[in-house]
Amino acid sequence: MEIVKLRSRNLKSETEAPLGRRNIHLTIAFDGTAYHGWQIQRNAPSIQGIVSAALTRVTGEPVSLTGSGRTDAGTHARGLVANFFTGSKVPADRLPPALNGMLPRDIRILAARDVPADFHARKSARSKIYRYQIYRGTVLPPCLLREYFHFPYPFDFNRMEAAARLFPGEHDFAGYAKTGLDVSGTIRRIFRYDIRQRGERIYMTVEGNGFLRHMVRIMTGTLLEVGQGRISLSDFAAIFEKRDRTRAGFTAPAHGLILVRVRY
Repeated sequence: MEIVKLRSRNLKSETEAPLGRRNIHLTIAFDGTAYHGWQIQRNAPSIQGIVSAALTRVTGEPVSLTGSGRTDAGTHARGLVANFFTGSKVPADRLPPALNGMLPRDIRILAARDVPADFHARKSARSKIYRYQIYRGTVLPPCLLREYFHFPYPFDFNRMEAAARLFPGEHDFAGYAKTGLDVSGTIRRIFRYDIRQRGERIYMTVEGNGFLRHMVRIMTGTLLEVGQGRISLSDFAAIFEKRDRTRAGFTAPAHGLILVRVRY
């Protein structure tokens, strides 16, 4: 697998639309198991690096690819959005087959289209939808290994639902941020948080205007600890006010997390 090494200054996401160049919107799906997330890494494979390299080959020019946001190493996406400017004349509808012909099978370009020059994959986004998937049966089927967190321990699903109803709204999520993260600017708005149980599978779906590093995974781990009685509902409610990461639950593994959609 090719590891792309690019300096961060060559990947400016704030680039204004170059005169006479097209702005292309990409919808990207990937299995993130083999990658160190979206963002280009100096010495590790990333989605951004591999797709950028393929775009350079197809367009014949260096490409600065802007994503809708970072993803953690090992997480997946059904609909991550990216955009780039190009002087290439290749029609947008020809880009997916051209790119997919050279990309690894665990990265696919689902669609490409021309968009106005002021479209920005990250800044133009209104919300993002993530889903966390849990399998609670005694034995995890191998076909679910890459996308489900195996958690075969007893918990009270109703307690988890009651706690999850406190997530929607605008809150300070400093207590749900990765340890060591600068806790300034930690206010986020959650539009909805749904939990569904289907047999041995549990789906936790959250939509918000933005997420802190590891935030969705910490939200998941905290709900599981509420369900097990390790965190009371009153202590759960106090996490927003206390802004203390140690009061929240564990960080659920990355492989159970999927970026489902970005809304514009």
